[in-house]
Amino acid sequence: MYTDTVTLEYDQNNFSIEFAALNFSSPEATRYKYLMKGIDQSWTYLNTNRKAYFTDLTNGTYEFIVQAESNIGGWAGKERRLFIKILPPFWKSNAAYAIYILMLGIVLYIAARLYRQQVERRNSRKLQLFEHEKEKEIYQAKIEFFTNITHEIQTPLTLIAGPIEWLLKKFGKEPGINKSLTIAEKNTRRLVDLTNQLLDFRKTEANQFSLNFVKTDIIEVVNDLITVFKEQAAINNIDLKTELPDNHFMAFVDREAFIKICTNMISNAVKYAAASVTVQIANVENSDAYFAITFINDGKAIPEEFRHQIFEPFVRVRGIINQGLESACPLPSRLQSYTMDRCN
Repeated sequence: MYTDTVTLEYDQNNFSIEFAALNFSSPEATRYKYLMKGIDQSWTYLNTNRKAYFTDLTNGTYEFIVQAESNIGGWAGKERRLFIKILPPFWKSNAAYAIYILMLGIVLYIAARLYRQQVERRNSRKLQLFEHEKEKEIYQAKIEFFTNITHEIQTPLTLIAGPIEWLLKKFGKEPGINKSLTIAEKNTRRLVDLTNQLLDFRKTEANQFSLNFVKTDIIEVVNDLITVFKEQAAINNIDLKTELPDNHFMAFVDREAFIKICTNMISNAVKYAAASVTVQIANVENSDAYFAITFINDGKAIPEEFRHQIFEPFVRVRGIINQGLESACPLPSRLQSYTMDRCN
C-alpha cells in the first residue's frame, strides 16, 4: 500500500522513517538527505544510514522530504514527500476547547447571576431597614402626638371632675340629680383612667415604665374590686361570687398593674357571662410562695380557631352568642403578667 500521508495518535509521536533508492550498481555508496519541515531548519545528510529518527513530536502537521544522490554525484533526483499528521490528545482537541469555552461561559453566567442575586438581597435588606426606620419614625410621631393630646385632654378632665365631685356633695341627696351626677362622675373617672393608661403605654414604649413592687393585701384588693362590679353584675342578672381563702395574706406586687389586670378580667367576665362569674384565689401547687387568681364565667368560650389570636391587639371575634344575643367578644389586647410572690 502506497500513501503520501500518515496520521498518528498523540502517543505515537516517537517513530523512525526508513527509505532506500533504486541504485543497483552500488546501493551501499548512495548518500541521502532529508528535511522535516516544522522541525528542521536545514537538510540532514546521511552517508550509510537510511533511517531518520524523531522523538516527542508535538501534535501538528509535518512534511518529511527525502532525496537520494545520483550516480554521477548530483542531487538532481526527484524528491519524495511524506505528510505526517499527529493528532492532539482529546483534552487539546477543538472539541475539548469548545467544551472548555462552554463551561467557562456557564461558570461566568452562574457567577454573574449569584452576584446579581447577592446585590439584590443586599439592596432588599437596605430597603427593608429603610422602610423599618421610616415606620419607626412614623410610629414614634404618632405616639408623641397621642401623648401630647392625652396631656391636653387630662387637664380639662381634671377640671371637670372637681366640680362634679362638688355638685355630688352639694346636691347628692336629690335622687334625680344624684343619678345624673353619678353617671357623669363615673364616665369622667373612666376617661381619666384611659388617659392614664395612654401615658403608661407611652412610658412602656419608651422603656421608662417599670413595675413598682409593694407589700399588698391581695384579698382586700380583690374584695374591693368585686364590690365595685357587684352593681353592674346585678343589673345584668349575673351572680358574681368569690372563692377566697379565709385568712388574708400579703404579697409583693405592683398594685396599680395588679388592679388593672384584675379589673380587666372581672369586667370581661361579667360582660360576657351567661348567669354567673366566680373569682378564685388559690396556692400554686400547694406552695406558700406563690398564688394564682382564676376568673371563671359560664359564657360561651372563644372558638378554638381564634385562640391563637388572644394576644393580638384590638381583635374581636364575631358570632359569640351570649344570653340569646349576638355580640362581639373582645380578646385580650395585651398580656400583663409577672410572678406574684407571697410574703405572709
